[in-house]
Amino acid sequence: MNILKKFMDSGNRPELITIPSGQFNILRSKSSPKAALECIYNNATLSVRKVGKFDYELAVYRVEDDSEAGTGDEAENFDDDTISILSTQSKKKEEERSVEISDRIMFHKTWDKQGNIALVWENLAGDEQDEKVQYVVAADVSMSDVEQFIQTVYRCQYEVRNKRSYLTASASDLKEIEHRSAKLFVQDDDDDSSSSSDDFQDANDTSFGHKEDSDLSERTPSPLSKVPDGENRCLIMSSLYVYDPIKEVFVLQDPAVKVAIIDTGKYEFWLAIEGKDTRLGTQIAPNINPTFELATNAFLFNYTLKNITLSYMLKFKNLDKCIRFRSAWVECLWTSLNKETWKSLPGLERDYILDSSSVPLEKQFDDILHLNEVLHHERDEESSESESESDSEDEDDEKEHSKRIISSEAFEEPKRTTSKGNSSLTIAFRNNRSYVTRDNKIGVFKTDDEDNSLEFITAIKNVSNLSGKSIDPHKPMLYMEDRNLILTDGQNENKLYKMDIERGKVIEEWSTGDKKVVQYGPTKKFDQMTPEQTIVGVSQKGVFKIDPRISGNNKIVIDESKDYVGKYNFSSIGTTESGYIAIGSERGDIKLYDRLGIRAKTAIPSLSQEIKYITISADGKWLLATCESSLLLMDLEIKEGKNAGNIGFLKSFPASENVKTYVLKIRPEHTASILTYTKKPISFTKAYFNTGIGQREQTIVTSTGPYAISWSIKGILEQDGSRNYPYRIRRYNGDVVADNFEFGSDKKVIVALKDDVSLSKVKSFKQPSKGVLMPSASLQDFYG
Repeated sequence: MNILKKFMDSGNRPELITIPSGQFNILRSKSSPKAALECIYNNATLSVRKVGKFDYELAVYRVEDDSEAGTGDEAENFDDDTISILSTQSKKKEEERSVEISDRIMFHKTWDKQGNIALVWENLAGDEQDEKVQYVVAADVSMSDVEQFIQTVYRCQYEVRNKRSYLTASASDLKEIEHRSAKLFVQDDDDDSSSSSDDFQDANDTSFGHKEDSDLSERTPSPLSKVPDGENRCLIMSSLYVYDPIKEVFVLQDPAVKVAIIDTGKYEFWLAIEGKDTRLGTQIAPNINPTFELATNAFLFNYTLKNITLSYMLKFKNLDKCIRFRSAWVECLWTSLNKETWKSLPGLERDYILDSSSVPLEKQFDDILHLNEVLHHERDEESSESESESDSEDEDDEKEHSKRIISSEAFEEPKRTTSKGNSSLTIAFRNNRSYVTRDNKIGVFKTDDEDNSLEFITAIKNVSNLSGKSIDPHKPMLYMEDRNLILTDGQNENKLYKMDIERGKVIEEWSTGDKKVVQYGPTKKFDQMTPEQTIVGVSQKGVFKIDPRISGNNKIVIDESKDYVGKYNFSSIGTTESGYIAIGSERGDIKLYDRLGIRAKTAIPSLSQEIKYITISADGKWLLATCESSLLLMDLEIKEGKNAGNIGFLKSFPASENVKTYVLKIRPEHTASILTYTKKPISFTKAYFNTGIGQREQTIVTSTGPYAISWSIKGILEQDGSRNYPYRIRRYNGDVVADNFEFGSDKKVIVALKDDVSLSKVKSFKQPSKGVLMPSASLQDFYG
């Protein structure tokens, strides 16, 4: 019986984990005038609920009407021969009982004389001193499920005690809570109780199964052979699975392998895996797409050999081992990328990096079901039927989609035989125009809402500066009610060009003095729809505003610009509808400002990935950062303290709270297919939210290689469950240069390919599968 429940919110108290069936009793010492064991619910469910940040409760509620007084089972330290015949009369009538999880409840596991597992804790609301309650687990609930429930309670207890995520806890921290609860419980009992502390310790040992298994699971494995010289940062046992891209399942390759993280010196580290018939090794680096799934005690990564990329999964025996490995991995990866020691980081930043290294456990309960199906090679008949039904829909959509693709030859010079291809895409706000740059030309397209078609309008050819010198337009940004484009020429970083779209000519050139422009954007998110003339930008070490109305060549607004001492290496900028500003850097940190020229209100630590681009929701609550192989979705709303409810642009986050960050990546097993097919690493183009005046951001779109990818924000937050990933993919016949939503819609996406321009419906993006990720012929690449 699986005890994990779908993460759901009942009011404000989501249930994290449950034991579905058991008996709930009150326990009293034999000196009590009342019955020593009183049955409250003959059949009850035990649940852990989240009632607030770092605040949890144990809840027991009746499943069916109680009709029996009790089983006569004896609990630890209590006699069962004094069960009162009045117990059914004195039984409480409420449907539910709950208690806050804390050190006070001394929650622990024991057994009754019939061999049933019993969970016992202090009855803080009891009528008598030292009164306790007991939940006797039904026989059809597995011991491993009970252990997972117990560990969840201890993790909650850790968070309540320390006011920080249990993901920052070490295995010894959780063991200390477990041992303290058990020790205090035994010491508080009467000396003449029926169970001694020795009996309790013996019973506790059996919670891990046979003694031999317990010893094997806790023993440190012997060192690996034939590995690079260096210090072992972690040495642990695991099982090893490899992903079969044809069957789309993980297959057990070795039930017991040694896993080591080795410090080879000079800030470099090595992952070594050794089994009876297996030996793998790879440098610890982001390009292997490391992914932790704490709900399944698993670590997934990619391994490339002879142009073929495979996806492997290490599955650890329990969560403690997975967390221990994860802590070592994150520390070594960060150290390798930053060439600094982990201990040099402030504690809050270390917590932020650890918290962002894996999907939170409470969001992965449904994935357990998926993993069970995967490991047993099971296929859901209903899913197969729905897939077959969608085949005809896919064929119809492809036929329709082919009508919405326009070759860029439409605006190519007739005699020109060489071209770098399309390089950028810009979507208009005030009309249904799209602009695609190609060499020194700009193609203009429009969409027709009636038949969802894409039409080529014209080409602005031979883009030139005021001196008549041909330039290749870069970084186009619509400006002043979509009548103009702001451009750079890709060579002179100290100059911007203003183009009149209707005339198809550059009409102004703006100098930025000694500031080399890295990126620029509107002063406010929707300024393109207004006559606003100022824009904002970043150089590597500064933030500035440009106003073309300033006399002279240099258009920098001095009193609204700021240069910073040191190598900040700013790389990206984004703004909100109210003009709040976010700035990202090459080293991966992000600063939030409510206006230019002052200190940042919030500084978000680096996850060691360069921030290539930034997009912000209109209201400033969500920030989307594009990195090379991942996206960072950040919730900027402050959740606790005196500034709760504000956003990080206006107020600083309290010292106890980090910005909640969701790291969005393509899963390793899907990445393996992509890398094997394209022979290129993942490299995301700028990611966008769907955008519109008064419209809620609910979908994200980006691309890599020939794949356009959309993420559902709701799916990210809820993790839909079994076999449902929060992203969808569409594969094209050529590489995607850029893609973005049509303004005011999350249903249609304009896609600029290297040589084509396409209009695609979001519904045409599909769940990742072998058919979506690779042409059928390419699947044979995996078998050499």
